[in-house]
Amino acid sequence: MMKHLFKAALLASVLAATPSYAAGASDYPNKPIRIVVPFAAGGGGDFIVRAWADKFSAAVKQPVIVDNRGGGNTVIGTEAVAKAAPDGYTLLIVSPSFATNPTLLPSLPYKTPEDFTPVGLVITYAMGLAARSTLEADNIQTLLSNAKKSAKQLTIATSGAGSASDLAAELFREATQLNLLKVPYRGAGPALLDVASGHVDLTFTGLSQIKAQLDDKRVKLLGTSGHERLQSAPDTPTIAEQGLDNFEALVWWGILAPAGTPPDIVLKVNSALKQSLADPEVTRRLAVIDGEVKVSSPEAFSELIKTEIARWRAILKPDAKNTVKR
Repeated sequence: MMKHLFKAALLASVLAATPSYAAGASDYPNKPIRIVVPFAAGGGGDFIVRAWADKFSAAVKQPVIVDNRGGGNTVIGTEAVAKAAPDGYTLLIVSPSFATNPTLLPSLPYKTPEDFTPVGLVITYAMGLAARSTLEADNIQTLLSNAKKSAKQLTIATSGAGSASDLAAELFREATQLNLLKVPYRGAGPALLDVASGHVDLTFTGLSQIKAQLDDKRVKLLGTSGHERLQSAPDTPTIAEQGLDNFEALVWWGILAPAGTPPDIVLKVNSALKQSLADPEVTRRLAVIDGEVKVSSPEAFSELIKTEIARWRAILKPDAKNTVKR
């Protein structure tokens, strides 16, 4: 009898010492939720999250903390989430860099995508190609013509190796055969600021970042990266329209949780995302980037990530010659 009581007590102590995330799923959420943005404040990811964070907070009836952790080509913020408890209280917003880092940075401190649970794709959108105001080009054809006559190498700021802006720069270089020197930054905000200050020639980024600098005439918009013109810039032709047939470079953003997050919590977060992103006020805020807002299922986002990893693994390779070391 004592032997059985000892076993029961031992089992109870083990169960008590083991985190039971599934047990807490029924009353989730009951405390603040943190959304990690692995980019500097002022960049695309920061803008996207803050556009719906308040509505997401209302949907989950809990405070939402936007935690900017830029640096390390998004590795710093991403690692923090990979190592967080899989309880739904720490989320991560990711972009194409999440799918390219496994190729560009083979010694990551986490496994992609194994250490994460997909929650849903949030939005996709085209970018604008911004140029410093003093650059002698107002469109793509003039840019190409002047570049071919000049011995000076054009510089293009990016949000880091493998970021959406970096991939767009790579596609643009391939399509134009321009001698572009990529200059990596910790986010779209700092990258655009150096273009506006005249230190770098070009950058690809969302229209939400470009608009203020464009209104102040500190940058000019040479073209956009989608197949159709943007509603917020109807007079600016796409890059494809300007002679680079089939050129397209899109940004996607989605939400991940740590691996092992219970499925019912994932579905609750996904549902709250759908509710918050469907809010008319959020639609108005995101209108500036002309994005397609559509929260996908966790399964569909998982497939997109796998496809993107395979796609860029076949294309990308480290490019030390045409990238500034920072």
